[in-house]
Amino acid sequence: MARVVVTGGLGFIGSRVVRELASDYEVVVVDDCSRAKVEVGEVECSVMRVSVLDYEALLDALTGAEAVLHLAALIDVEESLREPLKYHEVNVTGTLNVLLASVERGVGRVVYASSAAVYGEPRRLPVSEDHPAEPLSVYGATKLAGEQYCRVFSRVHGLDVTVLRIFNVYGGEWLEYSGVISSFARRLARNEPLIIYGDGSQTRDFVYVDDVAKSFRAALAAPPGYTVYNVGTGKPTSVKELAELMMELSGRHVGVIYKPKRPGDIRHSYADIGKIERELGWSPKIPLREGLEEVVKHFVKADERS
Repeated sequence: MARVVVTGGLGFIGSRVVRELASDYEVVVVDDCSRAKVEVGEVECSVMRVSVLDYEALLDALTGAEAVLHLAALIDVEESLREPLKYHEVNVTGTLNVLLASVERGVGRVVYASSAAVYGEPRRLPVSEDHPAEPLSVYGATKLAGEQYCRVFSRVHGLDVTVLRIFNVYGGEWLEYSGVISSFARRLARNEPLIIYGDGSQTRDFVYVDDVAKSFRAALAAPPGYTVYNVGTGKPTSVKELAELMMELSGRHVGVIYKPKRPGDIRHSYADIGKIERELGWSPKIPLREGLEEVVKHFVKADERS
């Protein structure tokens, strides 16, 4: 059974990736547990409490691995603007450590969790992988820097690297994850009005976390060399539409408070997913309404039962 290391494997997406792979791979979770809020569940895997900033410990963790799925990162856009040095250290130096350790340990493939934040404000829609990368946040800049290191290591060392530019992920049992759906769910659970920054017409591409986890499985079979794929649904949803749908599903019509647009907020964004569909055979399976029903069931309906 092939050995696969998942960095950040106790995080929001990483824990779902571990569950997705555990039946077919020997999975090793690498996580410093500093922000982990979930467990991987009753799946067979080993967990190593290791930071991606600890190079020697990474070398031990990657021994015998055929692939590394690198998801360990700091992910809060607003926090990245307040603490840029911390984000550079974890997201950029940490990625460089993973790449160096992968080469030293003879790992064949790295799958790097990047973000749609690398695109910045889209010049054209839907956003394809050849769209200019012009991030508007420190977080986006760190993910793009990680991509550039991945490209260099692929060219210089022959490492196969697959980059997944993930759009707006939601779902699961994780409300600490920053994002509008998490914010709405928290406020609905407390019967508080939903807060929208701007006029609510801004659009996002919301993709369910289990679909994202399956994209990591697909990425293990990507073509050799350096490849980049968008992971989304290809369908835009406005924030106002999202608020109305979540209130409908929860049965809590708490109303909406509009606040001024935040600096750096992107107006419209949704993915062109044609490349990953053609080359890897991956496509999202869970419609937004179905995914939101699960979110509401976990956090709003659970509140009613308590």
